Amino acid sequence: MPAACGPAAGVVSTSLASSPVTDPLVTFDSAWSIIGRTHWDTTYNGVNWSALRAELRPRAAAATTTGELRVVLSDMVARLKQSHFSIIPREIADATGGGSGNTPAPDRRGSIGAEVRYLDGAMVIARIDREGPAARAGVRTGWQVQSVNGCPVSARLARMPNEPDARREALTAYAIATQALAGAVGDTATVVFADERGTDRTVRLVRTPEPGVVAKFGNLPAMNAQLTYERMKTSGKTVGIIRFNIWMPILSPQFDAAVDSLRDADAIILDIRGNFGGVGGMSMGIAGHFLDSTRTIGTMIQRGATLKFVANPRRVDTRSRGVSPYAGPLAIVVDELSISTTEIFAGGMQALGRARIFGVQTSGQALPSVPERLPNGDILYHAIADFLNPVGKPLEGAGVTPDRVVPLTRGALLARRDPALDAAIAWAIGPVTAK
Repeated sequence: MPAACGPAAGVVSTSLASSPVTDPLVTFDSAWSIIGRTHWDTTYNGVNWSALRAELRPRAAAATTTGELRVVLSDMVARLKQSHFSIIPREIADATGGGSGNTPAPDRRGSIGAEVRYLDGAMVIARIDREGPAARAGVRTGWQVQSVNGCPVSARLARMPNEPDARREALTAYAIATQALAGAVGDTATVVFADERGTDRTVRLVRTPEPGVVAKFGNLPAMNAQLTYERMKTSGKTVGIIRFNIWMPILSPQFDAAVDSLRDADAIILDIRGNFGGVGGMSMGIAGHFLDSTRTIGTMIQRGATLKFVANPRRVDTRSRGVSPYAGPLAIVVDELSISTTEIFAGGMQALGRARIFGVQTSGQALPSVPERLPNGDILYHAIADFLNPVGKPLEGAGVTPDRVVPLTRGALLARRDPALDAAIAWAIGPVTAK
């Protein structure tokens, strides 16, 4: 196996991990204290927080490198066994700014123009950008990704931690494959696919910039935000389909414009599969496009405080003209990579009876969270609240269960079908009454 296929292959460099660490206890105590005062549950999900500090602090004190300290910090947040707790290395968080100090982060903003999903133990092409490198090279949905630049994807997947939850497994596999396929704009990725006949096909793909616009929130790494929409005619009816990959304020005006353009559609479908979340407050504004009265789509429970996510009807369009919120059938398509704010929105709209959900159970990682810079420059990403849907049901763990479960299969992808979206469209144009 080539040397580049080691455990870190395809992952953003953490070259600062070997650098000497100074005052490790300052960083450790800061991280411990932040969680200690902001975790909404004073039992810390059953963890004795003081005893954990006593256990791990000597290990932190003995750390001589940044990497060793990160291991201790990661162990600490992992003990909570909850989502939205992690340590983000500063060179990753600062990647768009050229990295930290004299160690610039590698450029990984190039894309082959395709999305993958983990199906039956393999990474499969699930969606292809019409104008991207993969489409131009003749790559098809349903093809399995065998290797990237000589590195077998199966070997990387085999090194995944054992995950009892299939949703977490799918997320880990997605991250591994996506990192392997990413690289610098203009660089070439030599990818071996297994086609519909099981025949290996070697394709050279020159990476192009990811579509969308770069969005930054706080201390988190920059992300590409993309929103697209389309109108389709079927059975004499018009269906509007809006897709967006992240909840970032930069997309709000685009969403407003999309709804304006689709107000005359017989139904609207929001395809938010693979949307990892973002700014939670955006869910209220988006919900207001589809609710005709002030409604609460959920409640955030913090230590000593609660915050209701109230959606106010959107009664003015992008040209400041009076309008009514969209009242037609609304379908939402989700999958196991629909996370955080995506779950807050979908779960809220489902509980209110305003939308019908299609796809598969969401990630169950719905804790509101914030990033904070630690003294050593790394980012502590930590949850600060629990979140309940409008009927008081927690979304963490369970996630959102679709009204109609429609799993993705490789056979459907090879046939160029999208079962969940097809089911949403069929429902949307059927003899239904908008709720």
